[in-house]
Amino acid sequence: MAKTLLTGGTVIDVRTGQATVQDLLIDGERIAAVGESAPGGAVTIDVTGKRVLPGLSNNHVHLGWSGMGWDGGPQGILKDQAVSDGDGFNAIKAYANLRKSVSVGLTSLRDLGMNNSGFDAKEALERGLVKGPRLEIAGQALMITGGHTWWCGYEVDGIDGMRKAVREQYKRGADIIKIMASEHTPQFTLDELKAAVDEAHTLDMKITTHATIPQAIRNVVEAGFDSIEHGGPCEREVMEMIAERGIFVVPTNSPFILQTNRGPERGMPEHVVAERKARWAAAPRTDPLIEMHEVGVKFAFGTDAGSPCVEHDVIVPEMETLLEYGVVETPLDVIQMLTINGAELRGHDTDVGTLEAGKYADLIVVDGDPLNDITALGNIVHVFVGGEQLVADGRMTDWYGW
Repeated sequence: MAKTLLTGGTVIDVRTGQATVQDLLIDGERIAAVGESAPGGAVTIDVTGKRVLPGLSNNHVHLGWSGMGWDGGPQGILKDQAVSDGDGFNAIKAYANLRKSVSVGLTSLRDLGMNNSGFDAKEALERGLVKGPRLEIAGQALMITGGHTWWCGYEVDGIDGMRKAVREQYKRGADIIKIMASEHTPQFTLDELKAAVDEAHTLDMKITTHATIPQAIRNVVEAGFDSIEHGGPCEREVMEMIAERGIFVVPTNSPFILQTNRGPERGMPEHVVAERKARWAAAPRTDPLIEMHEVGVKFAFGTDAGSPCVEHDVIVPEMETLLEYGVVETPLDVIQMLTINGAELRGHDTDVGTLEAGKYADLIVVDGDPLNDITALGNIVHVFVGGEQLVADGRMTDWYGW
C-alpha cells in the first residue's frame, strides 16, 4: 500500500478541540506522522480548507435490519424481517448497511445482534470479500424464554444455561455479549446476570445490555456490566454508581425522533404520532441522559441503526438531538462520543479514536467546521479505514476485495 499524504487540512485533536493546519502521512495501515513533512513517493491529496478527524463510530447498530418502514403491521417490521427473511437476504442487507455506514464516515461499528447476520458480515470482512468498517459483533443477543425480541435472539434460562450461552456465542465468533435485561419488567435474575458477566469477563469479552427501566438498570450495574444501551431512567444513586464504575452509556434517541418525524410518510397513523409526541412532552427521553451527564457518566455514540426509520447512513439527527435537548453542551462533546469515547468503550483506544502516529489510519475529511456546527460531519469528502481510501471526493471507491 502506497504512502498517502493529506496536505493543507485542519487536523482536529478530539481530546482538546484544538484545530491546527497540519499535514498527515499515512504509511500502510497506520498513521506515520502528523505535522511533519513527508518523504518522497507519497501520493498527495490536497485537503486545504477541510477538517481532518478520526473515523467515526456507531456503537449500536443492527446490520440485519434495514431501517425501513415505521414498525406497523400485526407483528412489526423488525419481527417480520427477523422471522421471514432468510440468511441470504440478511447477508444482502448487511452488505448494503456496511456500505451505507462507510459512506457517512463510520469506520467502526458495534453490531448488537439480529439472527446470524453479524457473524456473516464479520466473516465476509475478514475474508476480504468486502471492504468496510471495523466490525465488532454481539452475535445473537441473549434473552429469557419468551423475553424481549425472543424471535431474533438466543433464549436462555438459569445460571448454567447463561454460562453455556455466553460460551456458545464466543465459540461462534462474537466479540461482545449482549443481554436483554428488560422489556416492560426486569428480565433475568441478578444471579443469572452475574453469571453472564463472570463468564464474559473470563473469556476477555465485554458485556452490554438492553436495560431501559430503573430496576433493570440497577440490576445490571450491580452485576458488573461494562455498558448500558439506550439510557433509560434510574435513580440518581444508580447513576452515580455508573459514573464511579466507569460504565458507558450509549444513548439512542434516533428511533423515537425519526419514527415520529418520518413515520407519517411511511404509513404511521396520525393518532400514533400524536401519542408519541404527548409521551415525549410528558417525559422527554433525554431527561435521564441529562442527569447522567451531570454526574459524570461517559457516553458513546449510537443510533440503534436498523430500527424502523433509522437507516444506517442517517447519523446526523442523533447528533443534533444530543445538543438540542442539552444532553451534552458542545459539538466537541458529540465528536468525542463518536471517536475517542467509542474507542474506549470497545477497548480499542490504543489503536483508534485519535489522530496520532502509530494508530490505525481510520480517518475522515469533512467540508465545514464540526466544532462550530455539528452538521458539518454530514459533509463527508474522504474516508480511510486502515489506510485504504473507501470514499474519495464524496463517492465510494471499489468495494470488492478481488
